[in-house]
Amino acid sequence: MDARNVLDTLNAPLVLCVGTSAEEIAAITRATGGRIAVLYLPDTASLRAALSQPEVLAPPVEAPIPTHRVVEFGKLRLDADLREASWRGSLVQLSAREFDLLFALTRDPGRVWTFAELTTHVWERPYLGDIEAVVSAVKRLRRQLRAAAPGVQVESVRGVGYRLVIADLPDAA
Repeated sequence: MDARNVLDTLNAPLVLCVGTSAEEIAAITRATGGRIAVLYLPDTASLRAALSQPEVLAPPVEAPIPTHRVVEFGKLRLDADLREASWRGSLVQLSAREFDLLFALTRDPGRVWTFAELTTHVWERPYLGDIEAVVSAVKRLRRQLRAAAPGVQVESVRGVGYRLVIADLPDAA
């Protein structure tokens, strides 16, 4: 399916917002009563990339079954299929949302994930400028990590988003 056919698969018009502020996107959504799909793209290069890769706008109907997905970063291990997180071999109890957030951050450790990227990857919905869901989930995740995995830290990058870091801690005796 190419980008021109994407509109045929939607039950609502698609509005591409390129370089639009969060306030403007929210105003568009309010003005239309939520009867449109809004796709936010930060710049024209992102627009070109989205249009040249139709799977970005419309994922394939039949995706292949993924292989077992395990991500390791230092002593942190996440198993997406079993929905288990462990730190130094001990299970870390996380809610589904906390696990998804940590899994996203762990896939590319050290990288700064923007609020928009986390909203898209973790909540699987377009970013409309509301950072509260991300901020709240990060607070809960940090609380869980402090208790069960003190070496794992979610660092804030002011005004941008978050990144995952592993502190150098001595091994437990």
